[in-house]
Amino acid sequence: MTDRERFNRYVQFQTVDRWPRWEWSFRGDTTQLWYEQGFPTKIPGEVTWIDTYGLDRGSPWLEDSVPTAAGVSIYLRPGFGDQILAEDAETVTRRDGWGAVARHSKMGASIPQYLSFGVHSRQDFAECRKRWDPTDPGRYPADWQARTERWRTRDYPIRIHTHGWYGLLRELMGVEGLSVAFFDQPELIEEVCEFWGDFLIATFDRALADCSVDYALFWEDLAYKTGPLLSPALFRRFFLPHYQRVISHWRARGVRTFMVDSDGNIDLITPLWLEAGVNVLGPYEVAAGMDVVKIGQTWKDLVMVGGIDKREIAKGPKAIEQEVLRRVPPLLERGGYIPTLDHATIPEMSFADYRYYREFLTKVCEG
Repeated sequence: MTDRERFNRYVQFQTVDRWPRWEWSFRGDTTQLWYEQGFPTKIPGEVTWIDTYGLDRGSPWLEDSVPTAAGVSIYLRPGFGDQILAEDAETVTRRDGWGAVARHSKMGASIPQYLSFGVHSRQDFAECRKRWDPTDPGRYPADWQARTERWRTRDYPIRIHTHGWYGLLRELMGVEGLSVAFFDQPELIEEVCEFWGDFLIATFDRALADCSVDYALFWEDLAYKTGPLLSPALFRRFFLPHYQRVISHWRARGVRTFMVDSDGNIDLITPLWLEAGVNVLGPYEVAAGMDVVKIGQTWKDLVMVGGIDKREIAKGPKAIEQEVLRRVPPLLERGGYIPTLDHATIPEMSFADYRYYREFLTKVCEG
């Protein structure tokens, strides 16, 4: 089977020749350490992760030698730019494209310290809306025509990629500001949600008319270690109708698979996503209590991506074997599970450990 045939059949629980070979993503600081351990410096670069590990094309977070994403921009145009506001020996303070100001460590990859955000009121959002013109031709890549021509004969899935509603509001307001606004400024939340649904439909209609899209990916990150950052009731009130509206519109234009990427413990929100029409979720962080074996038993029609504890893969061959055997074989018969790490590779994970994990995972999945 081609990568496209395999993916489209697998997410519908149909028979395939083998499991899709995906990985979630590779952290840059991990890769830098791997170079010191013998990893070829031309990867990623002249050779992609796809080529290196024999992965299927179409995985949502891996760059490839061919475009597998529509490349349509959903960001503010013009954005606020990556402006350096202050700097010292250990940190740099920047304003990002969304208007948020954050202090970043120079010591390595870490969560930045956010100092302010771009939207606090309906007036602030009105200013942002001026930068979201769905008819702006710059939203589409300059090589759009060449992409669509190449995609007519492709053998891999392609996707459209966007922020979900919580993900957008989090960028604009921050977690704390958004959490308060649900109660103090519900009219602002409703306005943003209504606008975002309209914007997504208008912006992506050209893409869906020009090519056959295999799946849509929503980035959300609406949960933390023990649960979601909003209640199911708030999700149902503010987000569910717009998920349903956009998914219904895109399904009518040929999209059949809808995936959400959210870290943390998403158990309480899962049934709402399923109600909305989402059928693929990931990356199922084990540290947040996510167990793909149990989840697969609960939600029979859900396709899961991820769920292999990256921390265990950093402990060497014995731990790697135990972790893979704990997660993967119970789901072989069920199907609907694409095994990957439960997020990006971590610096504690050596090049040798990751290579052993890929080899053992292939052995378990394919014999």
